[in-house]
Amino acid sequence: MKAIDIHVHNRWTQLDQRPDYRIARMKSLARLSGIEKILVVTTGMGCSPEEVRERNDCTIRLSREYPDFFLAAMYLGPKHDRAVVRQEARRCVDAGMVAIKQLFEVNARDEGVQPIAEIAGELDIPLLFHAWYRKAEGRPEESVGADIAYLARRHPDTKIIMAHLAGVGRWGVQEVEDLPNVWIDTCGGWYPSELVEYAVRHVGADRVVYGSDYPTRDYAAQIGRVLGANLSAGDKEKIL
Repeated sequence: MKAIDIHVHNRWTQLDQRPDYRIARMKSLARLSGIEKILVVTTGMGCSPEEVRERNDCTIRLSREYPDFFLAAMYLGPKHDRAVVRQEARRCVDAGMVAIKQLFEVNARDEGVQPIAEIAGELDIPLLFHAWYRKAEGRPEESVGADIAYLARRHPDTKIIMAHLAGVGRWGVQEVEDLPNVWIDTCGGWYPSELVEYAVRHVGADRVVYGSDYPTRDYAAQIGRVLGANLSAGDKEKIL
């Protein structure tokens, strides 16, 4: 069963320092796991607008060099000026980027995130947003399922993907269950397939999407969570 992975991190951050080995390995390991296309996400926590632009340009270049394999997702700085955010979003979409990725620099409720969610809705591209319930020391601004739900209700016309099913667990699923503009990606943490089954029971297979979080996590182990789930072949195909 072939797959599209919607959560793979690009570690190429400077145009003149291309990590060819990492890029080749990213591709080869994906194909070994039956992944035929990946969404490469850019992150730029704490970066200046100029640094964010360069990081986005690295990901744009990958998608242009390997258009049949890489899709590109931008990062936008939630602490940057609203006009800068909107300008960079439009520039990236014009260059072929198809999504936005936000990490844990600020919480999903933060006012700095609102222009990002707004422009995502205007451009009709999904916003993949980090979420996780931490049991130990955490990141003070890290979003949880309730924060993603808040963002989704505030921007009902924006498509939001809550990252890390295995990080938000059942609680996170419940918090976005009634929000049709929220999808959940399958990655994060350990590998219980039952969590995928739980998410499908509560939101349907159409709102659960496969992501690995590579290279932080392994393609094969993360895709195994979906393949090992007690679901129909049709539901698995939808998720993948």
